[in-house]
Amino acid sequence: MRHIGIIYNPHSAPSIQLSEKLRAWLQSQGVEVWRGASHEGREHPSIIENMDLLIAMGGDGTVLRAAHLAISLTGCSVPVLPVALGRLNFMAELTPDELYSGVTVLLEGGGWYDRRTLLEASVHSECTDVNHIIALNEIVVARGEINRVLTIDVEIYDAKLATYHADGVVVATATGSTAYALSCGGPIIDPRSHALSLVPIAAHLTHIPSLVLHEDVTITLRLHGRHHASFSADGHEAIPLCTDDVVHIRQSSQMCVFARVHPPSTFYARMARRLRRE
Repeated sequence: MRHIGIIYNPHSAPSIQLSEKLRAWLQSQGVEVWRGASHEGREHPSIIENMDLLIAMGGDGTVLRAAHLAISLTGCSVPVLPVALGRLNFMAELTPDELYSGVTVLLEGGGWYDRRTLLEASVHSECTDVNHIIALNEIVVARGEINRVLTIDVEIYDAKLATYHADGVVVATATGSTAYALSCGGPIIDPRSHALSLVPIAAHLTHIPSLVLHEDVTITLRLHGRHHASFSADGHEAIPLCTDDVVHIRQSSQMCVFARVHPPSTFYARMARRLRRE
């Protein structure tokens, strides 16, 4: 690895300081290094496209921003290495204490690459002009500013599954199963799985609380009722939806690649501690 990028959280002093120290150390190893916040990467896409590795130094939000940079600019061919420097670190591979030893393993050709499923969605709406959207964690259709229950028809492939009367619906990847979907009562899925999950948000009197779905599934969400809703992907800006709008969701042909040093069993070894946020 001769070209490495570092994405840091500009609102976190530990992220700023440690990322600067890492840059100096990598340069001392003869590595060409670019360091910046995620918005700087979007402003200079040619820099990211030439990277062998993108190190995300922050919490899960920073990791998501780094992953979206790689997805949008390179189709996610650049591996992302998450370093735990935030409040939520479910996606992290290295702690600050492991940083230099872990990066050394990768510089020497060790480690492995973890290919993660992405979601893609298309929105057919009278309210907004939205086409192709990619998400690493989840896609959410939820109530808008008015605190009223939504009526959402759910189809799996072309079969009617249920009509949810709920605050919304989350469709999550295995990576996203430990994020918003988990807080809504969804299952934790091994992050290497390609399965998807469907989780209603505060559903009223439903007999289908949540589902784990096959990777080739197509999910269709149809809005009914007079109350407006919103659509979001990975917690990005909400897009307004109207009555009778339709959202189609499926697995993307693109993948997101994470660089790993620890074995896959580490996910389970660290799960209880991460759920307690220790």
